[in-house]
Amino acid sequence: MTIKALVVDDEALTAEHTCRLLSGLGVDVLGFDVNPYAALDNITLKKPDVLFLDVEMPELNGMAVAEKAQELGYEGEIVFVTAYKEYAVEAFTVNALDYLLKPMKRSELERAVERVKRRICEKRALLPQAEAKTLHVTLLGPLAVLVGESKTPIRWMTAKCAETFAYLLLHGRERSISKDRLLEAIWPDKTREKGDINLRSTLSRLNKTLREAGAGVSAVSTGNGYKLIGKSTEIKADAIELEKAADGSMPLHSGNREVIHAIVAGYSNLLLEDMDSEWCHTSRSAYHSYFVSAASRLIAFYEDNAYDAALPLIIIQQLLTHDPYNDGARAKAMKLHYELMGPFHAQKYYNDYAQLLYADLGLTPGESLKQAYESLGLVQHVYKQV
Repeated sequence: MTIKALVVDDEALTAEHTCRLLSGLGVDVLGFDVNPYAALDNITLKKPDVLFLDVEMPELNGMAVAEKAQELGYEGEIVFVTAYKEYAVEAFTVNALDYLLKPMKRSELERAVERVKRRICEKRALLPQAEAKTLHVTLLGPLAVLVGESKTPIRWMTAKCAETFAYLLLHGRERSISKDRLLEAIWPDKTREKGDINLRSTLSRLNKTLREAGAGVSAVSTGNGYKLIGKSTEIKADAIELEKAADGSMPLHSGNREVIHAIVAGYSNLLLEDMDSEWCHTSRSAYHSYFVSAASRLIAFYEDNAYDAALPLIIIQQLLTHDPYNDGARAKAMKLHYELMGPFHAQKYYNDYAQLLYADLGLTPGESLKQAYESLGLVQHVYKQV
């Protein structure tokens, strides 16, 4: 079998030498990194089977790189390559498979490669068939994420973990989110350097939380940015379903009319009500517009296909919950009251709205609503302040 390896060593000449030796042993060498932070990105992106890690490196030593890589979801093997014997015991605290001393002998490296191959084969033999699962995500209202049939939402380590998850889910479905865009959205008040530190820490904590919850998804670096990826996990999010109902990507016909009705009728909370970042306010407005579009689409479908008047009335009432002074929706509701319950109820509905409008805003119904009222042959009442 051929294994994929990534070499991390702050000395470029040593790293190149290790790469040549590995290539000579038939290993697929994915490259080398002299910068440990770049290495962490490449570990997530390239997914090597094994890391050959130097221990003594500036900024971040090999032990720390191994720990952070595992926090980010790396499950491959680790072989330390160093000139210092004293790190041998510590190396195995991060489940290192082997520990090679510099200068390295080809025979020792060959034995390490064979050990890696055996370990990979053993793991694959024990690996159960991936079980498909569903992640149920509530975005309308406070963020809540449930794994499978669990009734207990995931508990995030920090508020930024929750916010980063929500941002990647909402904006990263079709393409990766660049680091710059993430930093601008989640940490707009931080310098680039501090933002980078916060991002790395947050992604590490986010992935640890998802892994421990058995979510089956993780935030990974794609080379062009970051994206939520899960091999056998389906993510069902209420806001995304609403968007599909609005833009037509979820077809509307008699076969799924009830599904779209439930999506629209269930819109009772605004997007991510527990978050206050600028991007949340912008997205909140966008998803409210999706609700209005989906509701209008459904009402038109009911009218065009002569459904029971009670169905569009439910959706119109939901619209009016969020926009009570919408004369157009009020006109439709009044006509449906007339159709369902007769002129007395339609007249009462109009009068009650006229009173509300005058009491709240000091206004009277608009001309279009008055005309709709008159078309039903009803008598208008004028409301004055006492």
